Amino acid sequence: MDSALKTANAVDRARPATADWVRLPPGARVEQLRGLRLAAVDRLEPLLAAVQADTGKVRAEALMTDILPALEQMLCYERTAEQVLAPRRRPGSLLFPGAGASVQYRPFGVVLVIAPWNNPLQLSLLPAATALLAGNAVVVKPSERTPTVAAELRALFTAAGLAEPLVQVIEGGPDVAAGLVRARPDLVFFTGGAAGGRAVLRLAAEQCIPTIMELGGKDPMLVFADADLERAAAGAVYGAFAHDGQHCISVERLLVERPVCAEFARAVAAGAAGLSRGRDIAAELRPEAEVRALGRIAEALAGGARLLTPAPGGRPQLPAVLVDVPLDSALMREETFGPVLPVAAFDGEDEAVRLANSCSLGLGASVWTSDQVRARRVADRLECGAVCINNVLVNAGHPALPFGGVKGSGFGRYHGPEGLLAFVQPQAVCEQTGRAGRELNWFPYGPDLEGITTDLIRLRYGRSPGLLARLSDWLSLGRRRSARMRELARARAFGVPPVNSGQDGDSQ
Repeated sequence: MDSALKTANAVDRARPATADWVRLPPGARVEQLRGLRLAAVDRLEPLLAAVQADTGKVRAEALMTDILPALEQMLCYERTAEQVLAPRRRPGSLLFPGAGASVQYRPFGVVLVIAPWNNPLQLSLLPAATALLAGNAVVVKPSERTPTVAAELRALFTAAGLAEPLVQVIEGGPDVAAGLVRARPDLVFFTGGAAGGRAVLRLAAEQCIPTIMELGGKDPMLVFADADLERAAAGAVYGAFAHDGQHCISVERLLVERPVCAEFARAVAAGAAGLSRGRDIAAELRPEAEVRALGRIAEALAGGARLLTPAPGGRPQLPAVLVDVPLDSALMREETFGPVLPVAAFDGEDEAVRLANSCSLGLGASVWTSDQVRARRVADRLECGAVCINNVLVNAGHPALPFGGVKGSGFGRYHGPEGLLAFVQPQAVCEQTGRAGRELNWFPYGPDLEGITTDLIRLRYGRSPGLLARLSDWLSLGRRRSARMRELARARAFGVPPVNSGQDGDSQ
């Protein structure tokens, strides 16, 4: 099939595959997921090589941030998916006597996964596997920057017995992504930058397609003077410069309590200077990331910032740590997605929270202090989707926790039980089990129904007239209800006769 035609038809090709797939019970889909996980371990080396080739990550980084989190989440879902997806009984209601209430979960149908380049295996494989487990067919559109990973994904799904058209990997750039959205999938899961996310969201909104948006971050790290400063400094170096700061949850703002800020910043700068390219971070930084990072540094220096990591001759080098950065600069307010860390001082909790929340993005944050009560108090005030206390970057890899952002960082969640439920739609079921011939609220209307309803509202939701009076009113209401039900049993509302189920009706 011609590649352009295949792209245009991918969603349509996937749709019939959902019929057989959704009929499989969750336990059978779990077995398929287990096969996918085992196939990924069997193909570990080619998968790892593909991630390194397309992203430049060192081996340890590729293992820890692409492969390990995906496998851990898949294993967690193997153990919990049947329970999470099982129908749920809900409490009854006085308004619906004789009726049972429950919720069951139905897949969307065809899920389009649009993945980024920075964690190309995890952010393609994991949402695709979760969508499949929930009963959907999947079309995966990896980043055009990761063709090697795309090929390995295709081989991995095939090795696990999850063949086309149930799972399709479609390569291409933004035009291909747009074409796939216009093909009307039933759900779009997008991970990437804010600009790309807004473009996809506009296309999806035109067709009322629900979306999950995992966008960028400008994560603050709040360090109080009573923290374990040695641990916090090491955490700041890792959080800011792992994968050259190109994780969506990288530390992009370091906020430190003023009495220890200067010393702490120097320690972080020394740690950054000690990182080795080719061992700790990629041998080379992508040219566009380098240009963007150096531009942000130049703007901050022009505004009065000081560079703590100068190269010989005073020129900026990457990774970089800066202090005295203007709070209104792009380096403090916009996602840099590169190895640059601005540092700012704060005085007290209120200012720390204000500075942390002053950004339009809200993906993650971390709080560092030896006072656990304060840590929880500060965390509760932060406008973000995830908070680490005395650690950094770990929330995105914890299989039991939902992951996602607030404000400009997107909406919706994946990972954890919430992440699995994000790929299904709840269907409410109200099942009448009583034997009454008619319902209290059915025709004919009349003063008796109006009076019963009025008194019910006052008794159930209004001020209590006292225990004895309330009991008497409820008994009276019950008698009136019974009287109406007896009357309805005798009535032929609007001339509708009783149905004799044992006799054929007139066919003329």
